[in-house]
Amino acid sequence: MFCFEYGKNNVYAQLGFADAEEIPLKANIVKDITDRIKVSGLRLSEAATLIDTPQSDLLLALCGKFQSFRAAELRNWRDRLSLP
Repeated sequence: MFCFEYGKNNVYAQLGFADAEEIPLKANIVKDITDRIKVSGLRLSEAATLIDTPQSDLLLALCGKFQSFRAAELRNWRDRLSLP
């Protein structure tokens, strides 16, 4: 049987990720982006056009592969998808 321990430490730091402090931040921003796309009823192609990025980049971020994107860039995307 497995025993899980929950701690206050950043698991990404414990695993040795160089950008450990930014990963949870980026994940929250991407969650906001996803929520805004869903609420507005946009298709992926429409959202990519609104944020002025290739659809493939947006898809990578939405699938959790956001390590190659800066947090500031993701915030910019989120802000361009402002809620009505």
